[in-house]
Amino acid sequence: MSASSFCQTLKLTGNINDTLAGQKLPNVLMMVIKFSDSTLVNYTRTNSAGIFTPIKIPLDTYIVIISHPNFNDKTYLLVPEKNDSVLNFKNVLLPSKSVELNEIEVIAYKEKMYYKGDTLQFTADSFKLKQNATVEDLLKKLPGLKVDAAGKITIQGKVVDQVLVDGDEFFGSDPTIATKNLNANTVETVQVYDKKNENTESGGEETVKIVNLKLKEDSKKGYFGKVSAATDAKKFYENDVLVNKFKNNRKFSLFGLFANTPKQAFGWSEANQYGLNNEGGGSGGTGVPQTLKSGFYFNDKIGKNTKVNSDYTFQQNQLIAGQETNTQFFLQDTSYSNAQEIKNETFKQTHNLNFRLNQKIDSLTDITIRPRINYSTGTNNNLKNDDFISQNNELTRQTTILNTGNSETMDANLQVRLNRNFMKKDRNLSLSYQPSYYNSTSRNNLNTSFRYFKGQFADSSILQKRTVTNYRLEQNATLVYLEPWTKKIKTEFSYGITHNQNNSNRKTLDFNGQAYDILNPTQSNDFRNTRVSQRLGTRFIYDVKKYKISFGVNYRNIYQENINVTKAQKLSSNFNNILPFANFNYRINQGSNFTVRYTTNAQQPDLQQLQPVVDNTDPNTISIGNPALRPEFSNNLSMDYSMYKGISDVDFYAGSQYNGVSNEINDKTSFDAYGRSITTPVNVNGNYSGSLYCGGGFPVLNRWMKIMYNFNGSFNNSVSFVNDQKNITQLLSADPGITFEKIVDFLEIGIGGNFSYSIPKQTISLSSNQPYYSYDLTGHLTAKLPKGLRLSTDGDYTNNGNRAVGYNINYFILNAQISKSFFKKENFIISVEGNDILNQNISNTRTVQANKIVDMKTQVIKRYFLLRLIFKFNSNKEKKEEDGGND
Repeated sequence: MSASSFCQTLKLTGNINDTLAGQKLPNVLMMVIKFSDSTLVNYTRTNSAGIFTPIKIPLDTYIVIISHPNFNDKTYLLVPEKNDSVLNFKNVLLPSKSVELNEIEVIAYKEKMYYKGDTLQFTADSFKLKQNATVEDLLKKLPGLKVDAAGKITIQGKVVDQVLVDGDEFFGSDPTIATKNLNANTVETVQVYDKKNENTESGGEETVKIVNLKLKEDSKKGYFGKVSAATDAKKFYENDVLVNKFKNNRKFSLFGLFANTPKQAFGWSEANQYGLNNEGGGSGGTGVPQTLKSGFYFNDKIGKNTKVNSDYTFQQNQLIAGQETNTQFFLQDTSYSNAQEIKNETFKQTHNLNFRLNQKIDSLTDITIRPRINYSTGTNNNLKNDDFISQNNELTRQTTILNTGNSETMDANLQVRLNRNFMKKDRNLSLSYQPSYYNSTSRNNLNTSFRYFKGQFADSSILQKRTVTNYRLEQNATLVYLEPWTKKIKTEFSYGITHNQNNSNRKTLDFNGQAYDILNPTQSNDFRNTRVSQRLGTRFIYDVKKYKISFGVNYRNIYQENINVTKAQKLSSNFNNILPFANFNYRINQGSNFTVRYTTNAQQPDLQQLQPVVDNTDPNTISIGNPALRPEFSNNLSMDYSMYKGISDVDFYAGSQYNGVSNEINDKTSFDAYGRSITTPVNVNGNYSGSLYCGGGFPVLNRWMKIMYNFNGSFNNSVSFVNDQKNITQLLSADPGITFEKIVDFLEIGIGGNFSYSIPKQTISLSSNQPYYSYDLTGHLTAKLPKGLRLSTDGDYTNNGNRAVGYNINYFILNAQISKSFFKKENFIISVEGNDILNQNISNTRTVQANKIVDMKTQVIKRYFLLRLIFKFNSNKEKKEEDGGND
């Protein structure tokens, strides 16, 4: 079809005769399915007189399926001419179900969203996208799925842990290389499923959420990629390249990125690592970053029995960040505040190498060997200025803290897994062994000055040098055996043992006026922790077509030794846990699913929480470990429901979750009258949290527009101790949102809003119980213009209320882009982009914790403009070229 005919439409109408009774037949469904990608374009039904309600469709080639539950389907191939405007299906006779049909080729239409077993699948070509759209653009269109500015993905309210490409890791654990750089038109389906977590001994969740990008077969042949360069010719730049050479099972990719803008510099995994998740405010991340990232990816199948996968990534991150924080402290008889300014510079280099070998030993047995190595070095320079202000608004003291240092870390592990199937269907034996090694050394200089304005103490300073070495050696072995008793009933038996040895050696030297040579005994300590964990479990599984039930129990024994080498003290402990679990999954139909899940977990304290040594990295907030800590024990109950109706394009999801924790590790904090605190972790009871969420979308005005909505509600109850007094902190939050969206071939427009209202409550001080809110009004517009021009703009207005003075900030972020595509494939693009055109960007957040309310403003990059050149290349011919066009 030529470009000039894209607006032409074809009107479909007709009527049906009842084959058996010779009468007009009502409620017959006509589905119009696009021939090129099997997506549903439109549908209609017959009325009581057996006449189809007329519908209009763009001029193209279609499969038309006419269906009724009492008859066999009738299928037509519709190839209209350019001059056709109306097509009438007159007196259609549907074949009786008693009539045996001849063998025919069935072209099945694909739902946009459907379940296949336990996997939620999205048909990629069913979603309208702009030319040269990326996988991230595709993910943002999928019902129930969201992608934030850093690339973090959530599906129906749950965070995605890993993104795979054809079932394999693509450049290790960084999902943004795939989502931000692969073209959406290379993806056939997006699959979402839960996978068993291989590291549950560390106390993590039993399962992890996976998104798998299944590529089209045509995309696995030849080469494709993207080269992009952008600059303002003064300060900012974004440059990246991705080259892929695929041939069946052999895949080879090269990737490079060099940028200093927040949109490209950090993916969501690095954003979390650097504290830049930016939840609650701002646009495009925080701080002034500079990132260099490069690497390769290789995957191949050698012969019939060997598969190899390898990737290497080098990354260099530099970040300059500034931050202003106002913290309100509430005590039983008084309150005070801390106004803090931070300037932070970090530099880090990371080498990450992954390799995987899967060898099929025979038709029933295979072995997987997977080594991983991560080596990193870094430096930091952190300057804090603190003003402590009394309840009477008087400045009582000031501190200036300069912390500089460097670090070096080696993290390596090896996983060996043997998998054995048997002649009996579903019988399986799995053995795994995983040793791991971790070694980290950091060297820091601490320079702190104290000034007092009320004569409390004489002005003073701290000069120290500290070296911290952390070492961990772990060995983990597991055995899992699955026995099918019938086709529906199975039993799983498992055993696992883990030996974990941790060492932490902290050495702090005070300055004597000439050199750092005075050992500080309260801030120096050699601490060792040895832990042996054994787990024995069984699981019962009942699996039929519509539903799956599984339940079981794990018995876990942990023997632990904490050795304070410095003080020649040893503390041994033995813990036994019964960990039941259950899961019920009901597949209501192909488009809807209901799940109930109950899990229990015992979380061990980490080494920093256990080590009994004074940490004065920030002398205003000193922490001391507690070697007598016990494991946390949690109960989690969740329910999830999701539904999608392809014909009416209606989707809905809802869920709830409750989590109760006994022996939770929380803080016991002592404050003095001048704002200094000493915190020790202790076990407490009474902590719990719950949440409700829902969302979805539906078309209105005869599919002229679509409305999408969401709601999140949560409640949290946390127990801590402040000056030996029990303090209960509660937080109730409600976050509704709605979006109106209109999409046609040449225009996409949307407006929406989100409102967040939080009610904090603390028993230690009623003055802290002050509700606060924020709301966002958003809009976006993308217009496809003649001559390959495209215009897009988006705006986000944020209003914050009931915050501290200076933090009730309102701002409007406006971005715009105009681009021009060249060549027949529109694969060379020149664009001009304006980011934060009104120069108002800021990051502004509030958190409530223990007896504190923290308001934070963080430095962000404001207005900048870029000229961008993009070239996307592909050795595969377009379908229209192969078919000789469709004119």
